[in-house]
Amino acid sequence: MRRAHGLTLIELLVALAIFTVVLGVAVTFFAQHAQDTARVQEKNELQDRVRLVMQLITQDLSLAGSSRYVRDGAVRYDTRYWVPCAPDTPCLRGVNDPNGKDTFEVRYHTSLRPPGKECRVVGYNFDGDTLRRADVPCSTTNTLPPPASAYMPLADGIVALEIRYVCEDGHEEDTPQGCAEFVRAALVRVTGQSAQGRYTFTLEERTPIRNLKTDQVL
Repeated sequence: MRRAHGLTLIELLVALAIFTVVLGVAVTFFAQHAQDTARVQEKNELQDRVRLVMQLITQDLSLAGSSRYVRDGAVRYDTRYWVPCAPDTPCLRGVNDPNGKDTFEVRYHTSLRPPGKECRVVGYNFDGDTLRRADVPCSTTNTLPPPASAYMPLADGIVALEIRYVCEDGHEEDTPQGCAEFVRAALVRVTGQSAQGRYTFTLEERTPIRNLKTDQVL
């Protein structure tokens, strides 16, 4: 008759060694997977942030000088607050920064705002690598610049905003003021950096600006 016996010490050590190896492989795999996931998320968040900034900037630039808005199926004009675009009361003004952090200010009307707030004064500036945006109704101020207190953080990690302005004759200037008559388009380049500093992402876009020329002949 055989006697039942348990595992020997050697068998226990072998089993423990195998378990340790398997556990180590599993931990390494999941740690690498978590690291890869975090990096993908970091890249995606950076790209989304730069795309959002580009969308807002190009939208604001494209509307510069728009003196009309649509309400209740009719094209309207803000007679209370709107000041026509002119050299002394520009609808687009920019500053070229030697470090690649350009700033600008615009005035326009948009039908997306509620009644009485269609006329907007908008500006962009930097606080370190944080891009800030101001957006106030013309009832607050109907000329540039918007109040300094109106600027709010828009996006962190924006390390460069470079804008070139295409003038009426096709040549480019660092600022809209450099164009003799009007600005035809803006060449926008936005560069962002991830919070950990591992990645950068750049977008470039050409934005037509049609309202500055139109406003002069209305």
